[in-house]
Amino acid sequence: MKHYILFLLLASAFWCCSNDEDVVPSNNDRNMFDMPDFSSEEEMKVRRDFYDATSCYLIFNDSLYYRNITTPSGSDPECVILDLKYQVTGTSEDALLRYTYLKDMKDKELAAKFAKEKILPRLAPAFYPYTFFMVDQFYISKASAWSSGYDPEVEQSAYAGYNASLVAYNHFYDMDEAAQYAYSRSVIAILMTKNYTQVKDSEYNDFYQYSQEQYGIYPDYEDTPLEVGFLETFRYDWVRSFYNKKYDLLAYVMEVFALTKEEFDEKYDKELYPLVHQKKEALVKIFERLGVKVY
Repeated sequence: MKHYILFLLLASAFWCCSNDEDVVPSNNDRNMFDMPDFSSEEEMKVRRDFYDATSCYLIFNDSLYYRNITTPSGSDPECVILDLKYQVTGTSEDALLRYTYLKDMKDKELAAKFAKEKILPRLAPAFYPYTFFMVDQFYISKASAWSSGYDPEVEQSAYAGYNASLVAYNHFYDMDEAAQYAYSRSVIAILMTKNYTQVKDSEYNDFYQYSQEQYGIYPDYEDTPLEVGFLETFRYDWVRSFYNKKYDLLAYVMEVFALTKEEFDEKYDKELYPLVHQKKEALVKIFERLGVKVY
């Protein structure tokens, strides 16, 4: 009898939850990257047309929207600000970011065109940013390795964050053709250095195979790791080691997108370092197979 009563109680509870309780998440129709709080109707059209064409959100301001915060003293509006350095796990990068907004509507339209026609066609959807934050110019100052302060700020073309990637338009269409190509590559290099992990690690097996036996073993040479196929990007880093599998791949990703094919050949002698070129070519083929246009 007790078991029967317990069964009825459980069934009743289940029926009440399934019929009466609203289990739909609140504010499910509010997307912080598609809010009109800081955009004119004209700007919202550009932003939504961009999303319809690319499935990526587009913003021109780091003030996303207002929300009401209820406290014992009452309800007050709070502005939600984009945190570019936000990380799901771990700590955020210790750096100072400074950028200037695009103010002219024509520049905003051209910035959207730049992202849509010059950046995304070179990437596969797996590497698309969730949101493009298009600005005029962008500067970054990283924490100094030798003091408690920060290094002098440097102008950069982009910053890849978890929930949004900042891209500086920098009057792209006023540049000549060579400068446009170099600038768009610099943006792609930054995005790919952040997003290359969006595919399964096994996708890079054709790259890993060349150094599989050397990973995790400190090499017994003094001159250069290039001789056995490791780049020197992280050679002098006290935390990360160039002979680590993870940072071997990252070093090549950084170099492949930072340099043109001709620049890579000039920097790394094919006859002296054939393994470097075999690994580079394997990585380029992997990215091309994934739908990324490297060169």
